[in-house]
Amino acid sequence: MTASADQKLKRRFLADTSGNFGIMTAILLPILLGVAGAGMEFANVMQVKADLQNTADSAALAAATEARVKKGDATDEEIKEIAKAFIASQQLKNLTEEERKELEKNSPISIATTEDARGKTYIIETTINRQLQLNPLIGFFGTKTINISATGIAKSTVNKGAPISMYLVLDRSGSMSFKTDTINTAKKSCPNYTANNWGKSEAQVTSSPCYVNKATSLKTAVGFLVATLNKADPTYTASGGSQLVRTGASVYTHESYPAQSITWGTSSIVSYVDKQIPEFPTGGTDARSSLTAAYNALKKTNTVEADAHKSKESESFERYIVLMTDGEMTGNSAAWNSGIDQSVRTTCETAKKDGIKIFSVAFMAPDKGKSLLQYCASSADNYYAPENMEQIVTAFGEIARKAAGSIATLTN
Repeated sequence: MTASADQKLKRRFLADTSGNFGIMTAILLPILLGVAGAGMEFANVMQVKADLQNTADSAALAAATEARVKKGDATDEEIKEIAKAFIASQQLKNLTEEERKELEKNSPISIATTEDARGKTYIIETTINRQLQLNPLIGFFGTKTINISATGIAKSTVNKGAPISMYLVLDRSGSMSFKTDTINTAKKSCPNYTANNWGKSEAQVTSSPCYVNKATSLKTAVGFLVATLNKADPTYTASGGSQLVRTGASVYTHESYPAQSITWGTSSIVSYVDKQIPEFPTGGTDARSSLTAAYNALKKTNTVEADAHKSKESESFERYIVLMTDGEMTGNSAAWNSGIDQSVRTTCETAKKDGIKIFSVAFMAPDKGKSLLQYCASSADNYYAPENMEQIVTAFGEIARKAAGSIATLTN
């Protein structure tokens, strides 16, 4: 073959692409299959991760709740068994025996405890480590399994008595006469006041069905708060006395009213609220005097509360204000007053800087009222915005549980 013919043959061979598609497919197919498998498997891994996290959180919370319910009598092993049982019920159902053993082996549960004047605090940490078999298509990348981990942490306190001083600052302005959406089944009809018919006589606004108004809802909520505090107090007596809990209260409109000084137990504030909040309140909204009274009663420079608790051998105690309104600061008018609003904010800030914890409850309140109480609350968890009777009762009960330290919570 001549040199010229040889060169022509080489050029024709290099120019021939008829087999290129097959060669490229053979080279790229494993990569394409691996990429497709990775996409599908990523969604699966994220779902498994989310399920593990939910299980770890719930197992830790269940164990922490068990520690609180058993009031410190449960052993660490008994508490761990609660968490293990929860994990087993959620994660072991669809696994092989080998996978079950591996999951149980790699799911440690730890318990740490501390004790102080409030009682014994449990911190339960549950960790779940699971080795997940991947889609065979991922095998093209040489990866057959992946380790997934999730940790849940929960805390609860077994109360041996939480020394507290709590002062309620409660709105009894005219809008507290307005109806909620809860029907009073004990009555066929009653005055149902709203913003639209306010100012008319009771006879003019009587209708059926009868709705519970906001003032009655507040009284019910205060009753539930008291009952919850009493239940959490190991020193509580049937007469409403206590060696650990001191409570006081003040109601307000645009006018000042006599306050209930802080005393031992809870019975005094129940009587005070029943007496000072009428069925159909009237008046504007100005929390300044009541809030100032609460601050003055609880501030550090006033040693009355510290001395009282020391007399019962409690060297430390928590101070709480519960500030409630259903409106905005108007004074003796129907219009928002920025000066009153700012003064309330300033007092709230002063109280918080003094170490007083503030819970705030904006009950069916307008936006300016909610904004004020969000500012006053010591934290987002201390702010409540109930929109009906059931929610305000629940909010006051939760405030009592938090103040008494008798609630299990997730911390992660």
